[in-house]
Amino acid sequence: MRLQIKKKEIKAELCEGLSSVIGFMFHFSPHHAKVLSFKEEQKISLHMLFVFFPLLAIFLDSRKKVVDIKKLKPFTFYTSPKKAKYVVEIPLSLVSGLRLSIGDKIKFIS
Repeated sequence: MRLQIKKKEIKAELCEGLSSVIGFMFHFSPHHAKVLSFKEEQKISLHMLFVFFPLLAIFLDSRKKVVDIKKLKPFTFYTSPKKAKYVVEIPLSLVSGLRLSIGDKIKFIS
């Protein structure tokens, strides 16, 4: 799958079930984003245990509208104050020039 974020397209992997818990743990040099998908909108907690690089976490509601954005460092924890159905995790090395704001929409392309 690919993500269209404004005019930029990024390769992504959809993660559901157990793979949404694992995310980027034990990855060392990723070249794509991950989309963590949950069954319903909820406050989502992320941990960066065993994630060895910083990433941008973009929390989306069920309409794929951005409700929260957070840069996360390795071995930290974060809980979004807003409910989300998806979390897009993008390694910071892939987000140069990306200007994203709360309320923007992200398109999922098969």
